[in-house]
Amino acid sequence: MSPTQQQALARQYGIAIPQGSGEKLSTPGLAMPGQALTSANDHQILANISPTEVAVSDAEEEETPRRFGQNLFNSEVSTFAPTDNAPVPESYRLGVGDQLIVQIFGKENEQINLQIGRSGDVAFPRLGSITLAGLSFDDARELIKIRVSQQLIGVDAVVSMGSLRAINVFMAGEVSVPGMYSVSALTTVTQALFQAGGMTEIGSLRAVQVRRGGKIIAVFDVYDLLIKGDATNDVRLMSGDVLYVPTFIGEVQVLGAVKRPMIYELIGSETIGDIVSMAGSFSRAAYPAATLLTRTLGTQGLASAQTVDLSSEKGLSYPIKDGDILNIPEIGSLISNSVTLKGAVTREGDYGWTEGMRVSDLISDARRDLARDADLNLGMIIRQKNELLDIEVLSFNLASVIASPKSENDPTLAEFDEVMVFSLVTSDLIEAAEAEAEAEAEAEAEAEAEADPINLIIKKQLEALASTNVTTEAKTARLELLEPVISKLRSQARQNEPVQLVSISGAVRAPGTYPLIAELTVGTLITAAGGLTDSAFLSAAELRRLSERASGEVIANYEEINLTVGRDGDAVSLQSRDHLTVRDIPDWSPTDAIIIQGEVRFPGRYRIRKGETLTNVVDRAGGLTEEASPESALFTRTSLAKLEATRAAEFTREIQSSFATRLLTEESTSQSIADVTQIIASLEAIEGKGRLLIDLPAAMSGDTAANIQIVNGDVLTIPRLSNTVSVVGEVKRAGTHIFNEELSLSDYIDLSAGFTRRADDGEIYIVKANGSVTALNRDLWLFSTTNAILDPGDTIVVPINTQYKESLASWREITQIIYQSVVSIAAVAKL
Repeated sequence: MSPTQQQALARQYGIAIPQGSGEKLSTPGLAMPGQALTSANDHQILANISPTEVAVSDAEEEETPRRFGQNLFNSEVSTFAPTDNAPVPESYRLGVGDQLIVQIFGKENEQINLQIGRSGDVAFPRLGSITLAGLSFDDARELIKIRVSQQLIGVDAVVSMGSLRAINVFMAGEVSVPGMYSVSALTTVTQALFQAGGMTEIGSLRAVQVRRGGKIIAVFDVYDLLIKGDATNDVRLMSGDVLYVPTFIGEVQVLGAVKRPMIYELIGSETIGDIVSMAGSFSRAAYPAATLLTRTLGTQGLASAQTVDLSSEKGLSYPIKDGDILNIPEIGSLISNSVTLKGAVTREGDYGWTEGMRVSDLISDARRDLARDADLNLGMIIRQKNELLDIEVLSFNLASVIASPKSENDPTLAEFDEVMVFSLVTSDLIEAAEAEAEAEAEAEAEAEAEADPINLIIKKQLEALASTNVTTEAKTARLELLEPVISKLRSQARQNEPVQLVSISGAVRAPGTYPLIAELTVGTLITAAGGLTDSAFLSAAELRRLSERASGEVIANYEEINLTVGRDGDAVSLQSRDHLTVRDIPDWSPTDAIIIQGEVRFPGRYRIRKGETLTNVVDRAGGLTEEASPESALFTRTSLAKLEATRAAEFTREIQSSFATRLLTEESTSQSIADVTQIIASLEAIEGKGRLLIDLPAAMSGDTAANIQIVNGDVLTIPRLSNTVSVVGEVKRAGTHIFNEELSLSDYIDLSAGFTRRADDGEIYIVKANGSVTALNRDLWLFSTTNAILDPGDTIVVPINTQYKESLASWREITQIIYQSVVSIAAVAKL
């Protein structure tokens, strides 16, 4: 084969051959006439192509639709293996090259191998020449047995077939590798196609011709074998036969709900019913009455579509044409004669519907049919009210349904109704979640206090306090259950048919948008929203109602509603787009709390009221212990921590902006990009501590200015009394010393071995036990200790002198200055 033919052949098999390759594909070898077919003569397609050159993409083969039966003969793993020992039918016609085995027994026992020569006879010892060519195997066997019994007295013979002759057939047309093939005399059409590698992409599977002596003796349809199991025309080939595969006439693609969606070949007279039968008929999910037939209009270059009812004989008998696409849709998810149960029930799903069915037929036992958190005050029925599939929402009291089944309180259901049961949103759920958060906060606070009561506890406490803002799963579940209903009601609103929705906000457990059910009142809406919270102000809720004037202007009217028992709540009916705002009781803060820990008699978390002061909480905690150090009290506030983080972020942005501006204006800067990046990273890592300096001893002694008001989230930590003074910074021996009233600041520095050479002894400051900082008074050159009053728990900080230089470097600079001065003087003197 030429390189071009090799490339074309390889593409049919998904094989990549490098351009310019000098390798040639193997050609089928031909056996000599009369030579038996052996395994050495098996034809191997593309034998010279190495496995590494094969690059078949499975994903591409799956995406590309295949013609049904295309892979039968040319699949990668062939199921066909030529054999020379297959049973020989009695009708087999003997020919030149066939071998017979004759077993003689009786007076003599002997095996004689006879091969039919070119003259058509065999040479039988002691019997002479016997002409067998052209006879069937059965006739030849009987002839030999008769001759043996007549000419050899007392001897019987058993005749069997030996090696079969090879025949030469020519494979032509759209076969993968056309040419002459030497095959077994028992080879049929399908076996020959296997050896030739099958058809090409355009080869016909349904009109394979067997030509003998210039005439077509058989036409084989592969679909008859694959679909019906009919091998009638899979005839046995004879030497000199031509197996011809024409191009296919047409094909149609079948998509959708059939058992075998593929492309099917046409022979010119099929109907849609024939194609559906080829595809294995409809699947169980098929909806054949709305089948889409897409047909290409060749003259116009367009495609037209039409719906064909394949549930009728007329539709199935509709003729099909080349290029048609048949798409059988699936049935929808809607189940006739059904109702649906959703929400806080034990068995959600579809149920069979019958005329006169009621809610109690679905829910009759609260323990058996409902979830433990089911809301018995309100259920909803979503019903289709017209042919446009518009819906309306009805309500019912689930407790009344269970208590009085089949009564007027038990609504009758219609086909396709959806019954919704909601989950409770109770204060118990919220309080349980808050209690759990409080327990976690206290446990973390205790663990952190033991590790480091000053630095590590603040972050954990703030995170724990923030977690108490609980949103329960019941709220989310209620609104998610109603979301598709709300969307449908919005979409079906039309002119003169306002949207059937109302909304509620404020002190209810599940604020949001709700359907405008029949005879909906303010009280029913509150029930739908899970009921009022403990903070609800019942005397004055606000109802907003929109109205449209004749000019088209929309105005809002506001009305005060009294929600106390027996007042306006159950009497005021609602209209489309009404909004109810339930106010909170002023200054309502039932969950506000402060954490007090450390050296108090009863540390823990304390609920607080508005206006409560620092000393109030200390007194409620049992007062200070004998080992308490009120001067060292640590007080943190959540709002201050957030403010510190915000200020750090703002400072970070200022640094970024300033540095970027300097780079753009090419101003000189002593800082590199790496330095600025490091500074920015440090600022971004800052987490606000929220520390507020307080004077707890003054507050407890009656100083109203020091006795600050506490707010939700505050944390007060009172450490143990510390009888030490620490010295840190640029001293030779930093450490902590026992507090002694007679020792001064200089004495503690001397106890730390004095200053280092880098110390800035003019900027010493004291960090008091409560976190405040005291800077020392300074004279002209030295610091003064007039205000250096030390208390237990204080820390003396000796900062580093940023202007310090090593003496060697200083003398180097001085020498350089003197040298340059001398040189300058010498230069002037020479003038």
